[in-house]
Amino acid sequence: MLEFFRRHRGAFLTTLTIIIILSFSVWGGWKSGRGEQMASSSDPAFNMYGKEYSVAKMQRLERYQQVAGMLQMYDLFALSSAAQEPETKGRDFVFNLVVLQHQMDKLGIHPSDAEAKAELEKQPGFQEEGKFSPQRAYNLQQMLGMYGMNAADMLDVAKISIGFKRIQELIGKNYVPSPIETEKAYASRNQTLKIQTINFALDDFKKTAQVKDEEIKKYYDENKETYKTTEKRALSYVLFENPKDEVKPEPKDAAKDAAKKDAAAEEKKLAEDRQKKMKEQVDRVNKFNDASILPGAKFDDIVKNLKEKAETIPLFTNDAAPASIKDEADLLKAVFAQDKDTRPISDPVKGTKGYYIFTVTNIEKSQQQDLAAVKDKVKDVLAGQKAQEAMSKAVNEARTALQEGLKAGKKIDDLAKEKKLTLSAVKELTISEPPTDLPNAFQIAREAEKTAAGEITKAVDTDTGAQLVYVSARELRKRDDSVALRKNTEDRNASQERNRLFNAWFTGRRQEAALHVQVKMDDKS
Repeated sequence: MLEFFRRHRGAFLTTLTIIIILSFSVWGGWKSGRGEQMASSSDPAFNMYGKEYSVAKMQRLERYQQVAGMLQMYDLFALSSAAQEPETKGRDFVFNLVVLQHQMDKLGIHPSDAEAKAELEKQPGFQEEGKFSPQRAYNLQQMLGMYGMNAADMLDVAKISIGFKRIQELIGKNYVPSPIETEKAYASRNQTLKIQTINFALDDFKKTAQVKDEEIKKYYDENKETYKTTEKRALSYVLFENPKDEVKPEPKDAAKDAAKKDAAAEEKKLAEDRQKKMKEQVDRVNKFNDASILPGAKFDDIVKNLKEKAETIPLFTNDAAPASIKDEADLLKAVFAQDKDTRPISDPVKGTKGYYIFTVTNIEKSQQQDLAAVKDKVKDVLAGQKAQEAMSKAVNEARTALQEGLKAGKKIDDLAKEKKLTLSAVKELTISEPPTDLPNAFQIAREAEKTAAGEITKAVDTDTGAQLVYVSARELRKRDDSVALRKNTEDRNASQERNRLFNAWFTGRRQEAALHVQVKMDDKS
């Protein structure tokens, strides 16, 4: 498989560059059978409703998701989660799209071109200053045309969106949220809680944790493999940078009308220039690659002959990469996976700045560390474990004692003094709007919402340890915006339940479609 890509790297990279830069996903299909062979566009990809779909058809259906993204029709993205199966590797949008189109035909939902155009004109991507912009629509259509799509594809996606919404309405329209459930949800989310907190700091328990030498040795012996120096690598690389986007100067007010007339031509010219620069970039990558696979090829000689610029990086570890490449995750992964003996010069690696080709110039292998070198680290690990155990025990004992004391009619302040616990001052908290100045406010709100007045919450994990929260009172106060909040609560609950009903219905329809995948699917990145 690797040799296939290396022999056809030129054509492969040219296609891949254009696809990746525009974030268009590609069907990673492989024929099943003896060995692995890349599937062609005419090969069968999957079967649904007894109908076979080719790889080419699969790719076209998948591009609809990208078109929806470019049109900013994000509501349609919910189709990806309407029904899901792990083995489809995140490509449920396509299979669900087939189900949706089948159901649209079955239910007689066939949006007209006029309806689709009206739907498109409402999309944010076509709007300018709150109104439909023909110029933006034209520019987007031109952009789609550069990548093999046209106005008909936009209309198709709009019709899919309309059909999706209509079927959602059909399935969920009869659901009406219960007024009692709405009021309960409103009260739960909008009550004002008076709370007091008791903090437990992990560092305090670390200070008293006792770790014996025999415990250190035992732990080291059992976990010796984890105590090794980190492998380091040095490299030289060439970065084939992505073309820079040109920034057009903002026209002055007097020239704005004239500038708008020339906008389409300017956009087209910029797109053509960018395509030209992209091709130049790929040509450079291909030339370097072609030279790198020749017998006896040497990295420095190729750099010199092709007049490229190489950068060198001294020994570094994977988790402490230099600033120039620390954000290039794929490059770092490739560097530390490279076998410099069997493949001295790497294949191209796509990074955030462009393509990288590198050679590993030196390797300092990982070595076993003896106990003396890591004794302090082991001691710290054991102290942390003992501190965590001691803190958990203290939190549980405190919570039990406080709950029993409260049930016996004692006051929280007296109980805290009795147990030598530090109780904070009273703070107010609304579940739906936790105060930003209260540490761990969202975690506290989540536990406090489930806790009755006069009781103690379960332990809340914090950055420094743990926390118990005493809920002293719950008050549903009068608010000027209570009518709007109740309506929002009703709408949210209704929407959630209707989505649940629709997804349950759609999952059943997906199962009826009898999906059978005929090619091996790679994970979708």
